[in-house]
Parts: sequence; C-alpha cells; structure tokens
Amino acid sequence: MLRFLPAAVVFLSSQMAWAGPRVAVQPFSGPDADSRLVRQHVARIVAHHGFAVLTSLPAVSGTGQYPQIARDRELKAFVVADIEQKGKRLAMTFLVWQGIDGSVVGRWEMAAYREKLASLLRKEFWRRLGPAIAKALAPPSNHLAPAPPMRIDASSSYDSEIQGVAWRRR
Repeated sequence: MLRFLPAAVVFLSSQMAWAGPRVAVQPFSGPDADSRLVRQHVARIVAHHGFAVLTSLPAVSGTGQYPQIARDRELKAFVVADIEQKGKRLAMTFLVWQGIDGSVVGRWEMAAYREKLASLLRKEFWRRLGPAIAKALAPPSNHLAPAPPMRIDASSSYDSEIQGVAWRRR
C-alpha cells in the first residue's frame, strides 16, 4: 500500500494545480534571459495565490485574439510584460488583460536592479496586480452542463381513474 503513496500524492497535487481559475502568463518581451526569469517569478506568485497558471501559450500579435483564446482555454486573465534594460536597471511594465473582452484591468510600472528584482516582485507584484487578476472576468464556458433529470407527466386534469374491464377470450 505504501509503495503507491508517492504516485497518489503526485496525482492529487497535479489535480489541485488546475483546481483554481486559469490565468495565462504570456511570454514577456525584452532581453531573453531577463524576461524568462521575470516570467518564472510572476508565474510562481500567481500560482501561489490559488490560480492555475498556463505558460504554454505563445505571444499573440493582437489583443483582439484574447477573448477567443480565453474562451477556448477557459482563461480568466492574461499577464503580459514589456522589459527594457536601462543602464544597470530593468524597467518593466506589466499589464493584466481580462479574458471576457480583452480589456486592460491592471497596469504596473517598476524598475529594479537585477539583484533586487526577485524580492521586489515578491513584495509588490500581488499587491499591485493581484486585485486586477482576481476581478478579471472569464468568458462563458463552451462546455454544456449536464441537463437535469426530466420527468414527463403526460396526464391531463380531464383524465378519469383508469378502470379495467374484465373480459375473456373465447
């Protein structure tokens, strides 16, 4: 029995990872190494607050694609960022787009040295953009819910009691 326990824990934890509302953390634009690092930090922060984070989506060419992607993938919000190197600091602009219509519901601009980037994101990201992610609206699901059981009453108020007639075949 104990030898199956690790597999059960992995299965349950993978199920729980997708239990919350889905949020896509899009690829960030900017220097490759820095944008990957910042994206990983943001994905961890969002997941830590109970959201299922989707990082497999490619960057989109236009914001008009967000509602359809959100409907197909059942996404509540998209987090995107633009990162620029300004001297020794990284300047970042984060946007949160809601899935239902692709409108911006949150924006945060910050600048930090690489050494202080992780701690600043941990302290400030959720405080600044968490409410926007939480209030973002997902589009209605494409999946139909199971129909409730039906009971059909074919009787009428004009029906009388059913009376049997006893007869025999001769």
